[in-house]
Amino acid sequence: MHLADIDVVSSEVYSGDVPYEQFSLLRRQAPVFKQRIPDPNLVDEAWVISRYEDVRTVSLDPETFSSASGTTLRAQRPARILPGVFIGLDDPEHGRLRSLVARGLTPRAVKAFEQHYRELTARVIDKALANDRFDFVTEISAELPLLAICELLGVPDADRRRVFQWSNAILGAEDPEYAGTPESAGRAVMELAAYAGMLAEDRRQAPRDDVMSVLANDADLTDRELEGFAVLMLSAGNETTRNNISHGLLALLQHPDQLAALRAEPDRYLDGAVEEITRWATPVNYMARRATRDAVLGGQQVRAGEWVALFYGSANRDEDAFAHADRFDIERSPNNHVAFGVGKHFCLGANLARIETSIMFSELLPRADLRVVGSVRRLASSFIRGVKELPVAATRL
Repeated sequence: MHLADIDVVSSEVYSGDVPYEQFSLLRRQAPVFKQRIPDPNLVDEAWVISRYEDVRTVSLDPETFSSASGTTLRAQRPARILPGVFIGLDDPEHGRLRSLVARGLTPRAVKAFEQHYRELTARVIDKALANDRFDFVTEISAELPLLAICELLGVPDADRRRVFQWSNAILGAEDPEYAGTPESAGRAVMELAAYAGMLAEDRRQAPRDDVMSVLANDADLTDRELEGFAVLMLSAGNETTRNNISHGLLALLQHPDQLAALRAEPDRYLDGAVEEITRWATPVNYMARRATRDAVLGGQQVRAGEWVALFYGSANRDEDAFAHADRFDIERSPNNHVAFGVGKHFCLGANLARIETSIMFSELLPRADLRVVGSVRRLASSFIRGVKELPVAATRL
């Protein structure tokens, strides 16, 4: 393979999983690489940032590399009109909104969530294991994060399927099976925002013990800000953990020695396994930034107005940052992965994602042996590293 053959941005490349060989070549020969993008739904070109240290450098310099023009390379950016989607903002607005919505994610709320989520997890797993064969994504890894985020925000049971469909359309916008067209993704954003507005109004009239009730009655948040935050939580908070869990199961099944160790001594290995699963999975392939001024990065001249794409999956396999980076190792320490981002845009829901992943495997592994029994179908998206279908056979323990 040569640099002229590189394409790590087109969505169809990812239907066969992340092109790790291409990223390895880039890290060695062109860690800051300008790629022309043939996809008409994306911007014309972008700088691909593949090394761990360069990803950190860009992330820690928001004055030079701004989030305000959008955090994906999509040509259309419907989420920009929702101010509560604060990942697409710079300070001071980013910091203000982030601190406001964090009021709903109090230690008390997270603790109550953790206790209830374990009960939900056991129930969902036991229901799936009533069948000898099933799709792990549909029955478990998509179901549980959806239940979790809907529980937190107080979405009624009857509406959860609609939230699932909206989130697929928004974050799977590059995959025709989920979105169909870029316009479909835009409609899904607006429909989910309108739904969130109705839910917020209901909580103002009749508050409950959920995050939406806290935020809906916070005078410092505007209606539009609240709607945008709800879109962010109900889509990103659902899809990313779903894929973390799916890739985590695949990694454990593909590395039976690691699975055996975790199963034998969960108290010793579980926390490390969650971090290594997250590094290995890296459910968000990249986030985009736009240069506000000329800068030199990795020896390349990046001009004001140009796009840069921070490829976290490549950074998390960087040989200079991780010993034996291509090895799945639940004892890896330290494990300073960047799957949750870096700096001021570090994922607000990181602790929730860790809790969900931890509880999932602590409840699943003692119950059953699983094995893959069909083709793993992946999301055609350079943005989200998604698993659409993971057929498994189960043997109860």
